[in-house]
Amino acid sequence: MLALEVSNLSLSLGKRRLITRLNWQVQAGEMWCVLGRNGAGKSTLLHALSGLQAIDCGEIRIMGRPIDTLSLTELAQVRGLMPQHINDRFSCSVGDAVAIARTPWRFSASVCEDEVQILVSDALAQVDMLNRIDDDITQLSGGERQRVALAALLAQNPLLMLLDEPTSHQDMAQQLLVMRLIRQRSADHAVIASCHDIHLAARFATHCLLLGEGFYDAGPVSEMLNAQRLSRVFGCEFDHLPEVMAAV
Repeated sequence: MLALEVSNLSLSLGKRRLITRLNWQVQAGEMWCVLGRNGAGKSTLLHALSGLQAIDCGEIRIMGRPIDTLSLTELAQVRGLMPQHINDRFSCSVGDAVAIARTPWRFSASVCEDEVQILVSDALAQVDMLNRIDDDITQLSGGERQRVALAALLAQNPLLMLLDEPTSHQDMAQQLLVMRLIRQRSADHAVIASCHDIHLAARFATHCLLLGEGFYDAGPVSEMLNAQRLSRVFGCEFDHLPEVMAAV
């Protein structure tokens, strides 16, 4: 299933053009890692794909429909964004923070609260946070709060999952946990994650989008992660590349 189609997309931040005429398709069953230098536009792109960032020109389609024709409820049902930075304005329990992700379905159908609680508990168990379900989210560490945000995305369960630096606050063991989870979820979802770690991309992604200054490159990991392409994108020489391997 074609989950995302981007046509001639251009994005700017202030007066700086970040992305020019991006043409890109993402299928359910694929996990894409977006790689590039700091400031290349990775986060801006994810926010544009989610409908939260204005675009200069072009079109974004989710499940065949232009993103600007989807109602807010429809949009929340088909795509979800896990942001890199989360600023909690008020206290609530970890469980309630995850349950909020099921709100789009409360507007469109009868919701069984017992089913919601099962989804919440299952999602927190997957990210190893079930034992913190009653804790205040404002008392969590950065890494713990990030995993709660991932649990919310899992509970939301949209076809298109967008994750901005999902491992940025995690230790090594939790990085592997997070990447395994989103790779597993990509079996029947479309997953796009920005990433700085080329080794994690090589190990878990099926495809990569490389964002360079004034250009982009997209395709299977085995074609993208080579010295020539990476040197052009990052502006430095690569004399050792990570081995592309299947996720375990």
